[in-house]
Amino acid sequence: MSRTPAPSEPPPPSASTEQMLEQHRDALKQRFPMPSPEALLRGRSAGPTKAALALLLVAAGTLLAADPAWQVRDYQTAVGERRNVTLPDGSHVLLDAGTRLQVRRHLRSRQVLLVRGQARFEVQHSAWRRFQVDAGPVHVRNYGTVFDVDRQGDLSEVTLWRGEVGVRVDGSEAEQRLKPGQRLLAQAGSLSPPEAVSPDRADWTHGRLQFDRLPLSEVLRILQRYHDRPIVLDDPALGPLLVSGVFDADRAETAVALLPDILPVQLQTAADGSLHLRARD
Repeated sequence: MSRTPAPSEPPPPSASTEQMLEQHRDALKQRFPMPSPEALLRGRSAGPTKAALALLLVAAGTLLAADPAWQVRDYQTAVGERRNVTLPDGSHVLLDAGTRLQVRRHLRSRQVLLVRGQARFEVQHSAWRRFQVDAGPVHVRNYGTVFDVDRQGDLSEVTLWRGEVGVRVDGSEAEQRLKPGQRLLAQAGSLSPPEAVSPDRADWTHGRLQFDRLPLSEVLRILQRYHDRPIVLDDPALGPLLVSGVFDADRAETAVALLPDILPVQLQTAADGSLHLRARD
């Protein structure tokens, strides 16, 4: 029985083969270059780099979702003072007397907290950073507008002069949109229907206060912003009395002194300088 011969070992390369390889070694290196040590190192670290990039993307997404504030500024006016403020984004705010607000710049929004008083907002439009005014439980979202917000504790009056705003209150996601020349009253749990407002209501920006059948209690609240002495309504039953007239905000004491001429009230000055309104005898 014949055996299959075992495969023979390849013969060692001859001297001529060695010489041929050595002769063409440089050409082979140029045609088939070896990767550099730096490239090999990058290859080894590619996995950790991708993981780090993924973590950075997650962190960035979390920051955008949280929308943290990165700059906070406070502005306020004294009694009888009005002040124009230009915000870093180019928006303009006019603060009425006795007003305080806080401007917060977030990553993807601009938010204003109206602590007290009244302000006129002329907003610089931004397609990706919304502008919102918070006044207690009332939230006013801007859509490229000029509007006033007058905060009275938890009650706020919102008046739109140009553009569009949406107003909502805590506990509701529904917005009430206003058209130019409309206003509404908003407080926790309720929004009044929009109603037309007289253009004269904008005159406060020039120190001219026009009241059209406004309750006395509300008139005194507004005049107090321009008067450094307390104005006290001793009899709350007088609060609903309606006041009409035009007054100079820079002469608030004169405006108060005129009230007995148009209403059944009398005015007295207390020892501490405060002004007291009570029913006429």
